[in-house]
This record gives sequence, structure tokens and C-alpha cells, in this order.
Amino acid sequence: MRSEKELFLKDLIHEFVNKNGKQQLFAERVVMQNWPEYVGEMCAKQSECVSVKNGVLKVKVPNAALRFELMGRKSMIMERINADYAIPIIKNIIFC
Repeated sequence: MRSEKELFLKDLIHEFVNKNGKQQLFAERVVMQNWPEYVGEMCAKQSECVSVKNGVLKVKVPNAALRFELMGRKSMIMERINADYAIPIIKNIIFC
């Protein structure tokens, strides 16, 4: 049986992140991992999250037709991403 003082690894990570002011960085990494949830499996298989820096998500999309489609849905994708967080994490998405 666990005592009240024992913490799960998840709790320790969150405590470390909050204590060191790395919430934005942690959230950006989670966004990259959850990319398939925001755009769907099919789109995620044909695209790759390259980086997130200062709220700008860079996504590599080799297929021009898919890139055009994602550009048209950019604001909807950003709304889906930012709905998971109290503050906006992603301010822009660049499809290249």
C-alpha cells in the first residue's frame, strides 16, 4: 500500500516542470506527440512535426495537396491544440 508521501513518477515530473518554469516547453513536446489526435491518423502518417519554438509549430508535409488542405484547416487545428491547455500553446503553424 502506498503512503500519502509517495509520489508517482508523473507527479514528480509535473512538480519538476512547474518548479522550473518549463510548462510551455513541456506542453510543446506533448503537442508534437499528440499530432495524430489533432489532424487524424491518415494526415499524421503523411506529415511530420519537425519542431515547436516560441509557439510556432513547424510541420513537414511532402504532399502538396495535403499541405494545401492543412493550410486551410490551420485555425481549426490550432483551436483543437489550444483547447487542451489553459493558455495558448501554439500561436502559428508553418507547413513546409
